[in-house]
Amino acid sequence: MAEAEVTSVKTQPDSITHISTRKLQTSCWTALIAIAIVRAWLTRYFVNGDAISYLDIARMVAEGNAGAAVHAYWSPGYPVLLSFFLYIFHPGIYWECTLAHFVNVLIFAAALAGFQLFWREARLQHETYAGRGGAEIPERAFWTLGYSIFAIATLNVITVSFIGPDLLVAAFCCFAGWSALRIRRTPGVGHALLLGFVLALGYYAKAPFFPMGTVFILCASLVWPMQRRRILSGVLSLIIFLLLCTPYIAALSRAKGRLTFGESARVSHACYLDGVQKFQHWQGGPPDAGTPIHPTRRLNDFPQTYEFAVKDMGTYPPWFDPTYWYEGLTPRLHWKLQAKVLVANLIVEFQIVMESAAVLAVGVIMLARFACGHISFWQLWFVWMPGAIALLMFALVHVEPRFLGGWLVLLFGGAICACSLPPDGSAHRAVRWIGLAVLIASGAALASEASLEVLGKGYAVNSSRSCARIAAFLLNSGLHPGDRVAVIGDGVDSSYWAHLARLQIVAEIPANLWAPQSHPALDFWESGPEQQQKALRLLEQTGASAVIAGSQDSMPGSGPSSVSPPWEKIDGTWAAVYFFHENPLNNLTTNQSGR
Repeated sequence: MAEAEVTSVKTQPDSITHISTRKLQTSCWTALIAIAIVRAWLTRYFVNGDAISYLDIARMVAEGNAGAAVHAYWSPGYPVLLSFFLYIFHPGIYWECTLAHFVNVLIFAAALAGFQLFWREARLQHETYAGRGGAEIPERAFWTLGYSIFAIATLNVITVSFIGPDLLVAAFCCFAGWSALRIRRTPGVGHALLLGFVLALGYYAKAPFFPMGTVFILCASLVWPMQRRRILSGVLSLIIFLLLCTPYIAALSRAKGRLTFGESARVSHACYLDGVQKFQHWQGGPPDAGTPIHPTRRLNDFPQTYEFAVKDMGTYPPWFDPTYWYEGLTPRLHWKLQAKVLVANLIVEFQIVMESAAVLAVGVIMLARFACGHISFWQLWFVWMPGAIALLMFALVHVEPRFLGGWLVLLFGGAICACSLPPDGSAHRAVRWIGLAVLIASGAALASEASLEVLGKGYAVNSSRSCARIAAFLLNSGLHPGDRVAVIGDGVDSSYWAHLARLQIVAEIPANLWAPQSHPALDFWESGPEQQQKALRLLEQTGASAVIAGSQDSMPGSGPSSVSPPWEKIDGTWAAVYFFHENPLNNLTTNQSGR
């Protein structure tokens, strides 16, 4: 009887802790999903340049052209997911962008579920290694730190406002980390099959996941002393991973005439390291970079004018498939330049962490301070290694914050797992306060970013609401889906209105955002009437029915502050349109007046 009472007394604190942790988890889930919904709503009109290509592919798939998903530059996972919702809801021009942001919220919820599984498995690893001469981090503090990492990485580093696959990648990072840790703990056929399946889905979400697949498999199976069961689980995961990826790789390789799992890194390397014209209108050069097989056609030197009409190339062909326009590149490797780029990008990654996730870095440093002498960093290499290698991989070519989000979860998560506390329990209270402070500071960082979204800072360049107005005006003015148009400005970030109206941009006088040494769009507006008419005639000869300028709300040089006939200002936007044939609405108005 006494023994039963002692057991009851001993288990009661654990039960209370468990209930308290479950309440914390429920509260964090509710708060994070609510924040994601609010921030997605605040930025529901924001559309980035990549989004137009993803939405083009998604529309094609939704309309029955499944082959459009096989793409050497844009991975198929995200647009195929979008296509499902486009097929179900058939959104109008004012709601498509909002629907895409709603899909991002669903992906965020899936990523949160993946993180829950990963962090629970990471907790077991932490308890195992912390018990070897130290004490584990209190459970509530551990989960508090974990949710802070996830919140910052997904809502501030990636954000739900960006229409692209990066949140999806973060989800598969968490699921892959969970699956790898499960194999280390309890290897088996089911766990091995799951890891291979998750890694393949990660590759379909974004091509960089393909080389990272082998890293996850090594982290799952390499244990010393070597164990036959774990090695066999790793081999099985690799086989499943490759079997699921092979059909897509074969399709891409057949299309490109060489073995490839994706071409985005090839183009980015040329643009960021080899000095090739960035992303648009590469006409050749530098001398040893190769010669474009089918470049955009340069029609005029002043202002620079380009034509690029290609069938089935989406709204804006140069950005729908950059690999087509950069076919003919000769990859080069300059070791000294590569080393400089690597160091520079590692510094950029450090700056990104300090700007977006400083609170996490400070929290980890403080935690390590209390864990002095009890850090199992190298023993838990398999938790943080995928994140570290991914950051190194991106640093070789080009770095953007959204690339890093999911990998930062693994990197910071591994750092926290490696910290065990002194066995006398002297640091437990301080660590609980650190966890609470990090959670509060993370909440403040999320609120700060949300306030910027309320003010519209950083989200004004391309608003889907103004793009919808432009699309509606053009369609009401007599243009029809499938018609050709030209733009004065940057087609990458200013063409969402054309996507909504189902028009194809076939020519442009670019703003040259990637090559600021020249400003063709500004040259057009500053030139005389004769020069402008010559440029407009060239644009008309491409088959364009109209020219649209100034659709990038606050982008200098994309349009004039005022226009005179035959230019027409589109109400409620910065855009103006020049019809090469008289506006049909004007004809209708004239005829009705004559009656």
